[in-house]
Amino acid sequence: MPSYRLELQIGDLRSGKAPKEVMDAALASLGTHHVDATDIKVIDGTPLILVRFTVRASSEAEEDTAAQVAARRTCEAVERVASTGRHRLLRRRYGSWLPIG
Repeated sequence: MPSYRLELQIGDLRSGKAPKEVMDAALASLGTHHVDATDIKVIDGTPLILVRFTVRASSEAEEDTAAQVAARRTCEAVERVASTGRHRLLRRRYGSWLPIG
């Protein structure tokens, strides 16, 4: 199964939202994709969530497209809970994480 990692900068929480809801929204948005791991880091003072997930195996282009759609849905879902900044989608290839798109 092709493995992807979404890295998403997190800003201020929306009114009435709790910190736990950020990751909850991200995970709920991935629907049928299997989530392998999650993490929260602070890099240069900016919170960042990391979500590693897989997509169904098909052609490389179809896999990347499915991952991009999932990443976009995740960004939109998290944006309803907290402001977001830049995001980056990476694919696991030969032991390394390489950027997609």
